Amino acid sequence: MTSTTAPAPPGAASTRTEAMRKGRQADSARRRQRVIAALNQALDDGAGITVTGIARAAAVDRAFLYRHRDLLGKIHALEAALPPAAAPLARPSPAPRCKPTCSPPTNAQRG
Repeated sequence: MTSTTAPAPPGAASTRTEAMRKGRQADSARRRQRVIAALNQALDDGAGITVTGIARAAAVDRAFLYRHRDLLGKIHALEAALPPAAAPLARPSPAPRCKPTCSPPTNAQRG
């Protein structure tokens, strides 16, 4: 089977490549803005700042943050600058799921 489309003119591939490159840069810029907004929101809320928490709030992969070292550095700097969160209170051990309502049968009852 042969294609009926004409070959692309010279320079068309570079035009498409340039358009894809610009689109990827725009997407990266939008993600960066979301990360910075998530950092500012976490600071305003007094919430704990972690890489995972910021990535989740900004709807980006953690890998995005690790590829952008400047953003990762900001997160780690803010994480270190904030006072540690209060340790969670120790929770008592859970109650047993079932409690026997009567004593186990004795040998005389099993009989």
